[in-house]
Order: sequence, then C-alpha cells, then structure tokens
Amino acid sequence: MANKQRFPFTSNALSKGAFIKGFLSALLFQSKKSHKKTQKLLANYFKVDQEQLFLFGAGRMSVFTLIKSLNLTKDDHVIVAGYTCVVLTNAVKFTGCQVRYVDISSSTLNLDTKALILQISDETKLLIVPHNFGIPYKDIQLIKNQFPQLIILEDVAHSFGSTVNNKLCGTIGDAGFFSLEYSKPLTAGLGGIMIINNKSLLPAFVKEFDQLDFMSKSMVRKLIATLGTYNINYSKRTTFYYRGGLKFLRLFKLQYKTSSKEVDGEQPDNYPVKMSKKLTCFLLPQLVNIDQINRAKRSISDNYFSAFKQFSDIEIIDGLNQVLVRYPLLFKKHIKLETIAAIKKEGITLGLNFGVWFNDVVHPSGSYRYCYKDGDCPTGEYVAARILNIPVNANYPNMSKEIKDIVALFKKHGIN
Repeated sequence: MANKQRFPFTSNALSKGAFIKGFLSALLFQSKKSHKKTQKLLANYFKVDQEQLFLFGAGRMSVFTLIKSLNLTKDDHVIVAGYTCVVLTNAVKFTGCQVRYVDISSSTLNLDTKALILQISDETKLLIVPHNFGIPYKDIQLIKNQFPQLIILEDVAHSFGSTVNNKLCGTIGDAGFFSLEYSKPLTAGLGGIMIINNKSLLPAFVKEFDQLDFMSKSMVRKLIATLGTYNINYSKRTTFYYRGGLKFLRLFKLQYKTSSKEVDGEQPDNYPVKMSKKLTCFLLPQLVNIDQINRAKRSISDNYFSAFKQFSDIEIIDGLNQVLVRYPLLFKKHIKLETIAAIKKEGITLGLNFGVWFNDVVHPSGSYRYCYKDGDCPTGEYVAARILNIPVNANYPNMSKEIKDIVALFKKHGIN
C-alpha cells in the first residue's frame, strides 16, 4: 500500500470550502460578477488602477505579451536569473529575443547584483527579476537608478505578499507578473496576473492584450477537474482518493498539465490567451482572505526556522521571514550529494516527498535550456544540486509531526 502523502505543494491557499464555493459560483453563472470583484480586490491590494491589471491564461503568457508590446528584436537581450523555470525562458524564446543568464547568490537564491551589473550591455532591453520562493530581491531600485533605460519585470510567481521597504513585490519594477498555477501562492488552476506599473508601457501592452482570445471551454473544464483533484491532496488521510482521482482524469483525458511540446521549447497552441472568467471564481475567495492566509504562511515559516536553525550544515538564507510559497533548505558544500539523495529517497518512503524547485538552472532537469551553456551560472548549478524544499501551505494540518520527522531524518543521515 502506498504511503500517505504528507507534503502537499498544491492548493497552497485554496481551502476545500473555497474550492466548492468557487465551483458553485462558476456553475451558477457568477463568472462576470466574480471577475469584476477580483479586479477590484487586486487593484486595492496592490494600490494600482484596475486599468493596470491584466489576467492571462498563464503567467508566462503575460511575459510573452509584454515582450511583444516592447517590439524587441532577435538582437535584443533579455536577462534572466540562472535559476528559473523553463516556461519563462521559453516565453522569451517564442518572441525571438536572446536570453542572457545571470548567476544567483546562495545566500538569497536570487540574482547576484554584482554579476548582474557586469552583464548589462547596450543590447540588454529587459531584465526579469525573480523573487524566488517568495524571498524578495532587494536591489531593483538600485538597478533602476543605474540603468534608467532598462525595463525591469518582476517575476513574482512565488509570492503574493512579500515586500521590499514596505512596497509589495510586483509594484517596484516597470511591471510585475504572478502565476496562478496549482502550486503557486494563490491558484485558479492556471492563470497569471500582469501589473503594468510604468504607465508609458500601457498603450502598446493593451493593444496586444485586446487581440487575445479567452481560454477554450475544454481547457477550462480540464483545469477545474484537475484543480479539484489536487485540492484533495492537502489532507493526510486522502492520498488514496487523490491518486484514484488522477487515474480517473488520465483515463478520460481530463487532466491538465503543461504540454511536453512547451517544455521542449516549442510554442504550444492557444498561446497566449486571456484567463477565463470562470477561473476567477476560485481566485476570489482566496483574495478575500489574503491577509489571514499570509499570516498563516509566515507562522509556518517561523516554525520551520525555529526547527532547522540548529543545523549548521544548512545554509542560512536571507528573507525567510517573508511570505513564502515553499521553505528552501540548502545543504552546505561539504555535505555529499549522495547524502542528499539518500535523504530524499528515505523521505519518500515516509511520505515526505521533498520539493525539487529548482532541480536545474532551467527547471525541470532535461528541459529546453534556451541559450544556456554548462558553467554559465556555477552558483545556480550548485544550488540546484543541493536544495530541497518543504510546503508552506496555509490549509495543511499542523506540521509538528512532519517537522519532528524531518529533523530526525536529517540527524540519521549525519546532518549537524
């Protein structure tokens, strides 16, 4: 019999009650009303005009659309952190621009500012700045001051509430985008939010956005069915039903997942599209409770910090007191890779299936590394080989038993 899954990385902020409420709203044709409320809540939360907010079928589609609106060419460079996801680098590839990778710092898991400044050239037109795991990158204003001609896009796929100097991530650069995929801070199954902070960019961006179609009805059905199945997974007692549900979806071809075509670097069909208004029915109840959700996430991270600060073999990472989507644990250089692999393997047998974000500089390992060559980002490669992460899920039952088991597992394998 399969072990119970004790580490849910999906439905990070979507409770079962919120899913049911969203499902009923979509079923009872409340989508337009939900869409309007969602736009209003987002605008109020980020303190921007509703005209600055755009809802896409996925976060990476908003990146593609922004680049298209900037009229960049194949000779223009887009800087990306050497520790990211393939769907982001592919969004750049689909526009024809070149990606230039900049290494990260192991103490923040975000861009190394000194390396970044050295990489910026006359060909650099766009900088995509991630806030990995929800840990904010703090030097956006410094870069803006030094390179005022550079468009800065914040990648806020991993956070919804982290701040820099009391400014919400996503409102600091010229624009910011958020992901609403299953495993992200807030979810609608799939989707993305783009905020255009630099209003001079709006006319061209709106022109591109207005040309887009909405998600297809079949895609929306798959997303809702898959989201409902994933929503089961944050209970320790429902592993059997969760796995059975996924088998059912696969059997009847109702499961939604990123196409292998996109992972391999080919632009998929229906890319980009606008987010379906039906999916905002699931996003809305999370936005209504966002402050409560974020307080719960901070509390979970505080508990993790208290538990793991005893281990000198684990790196101290700056910014773990922010609103995280996952809590990263990075083993120091002297810990053998074989030991890390053994910890992961035994964790699975205990139901502690540690997260693999990011297991490569362009995650997932084996996907299309557009413009990347081995050795370009040595720290990114180092981190990808030594990191594991644990959930910061506002709906999951008390994690005290899991924390004790992780601590015991680390000690068993000689982590001090």
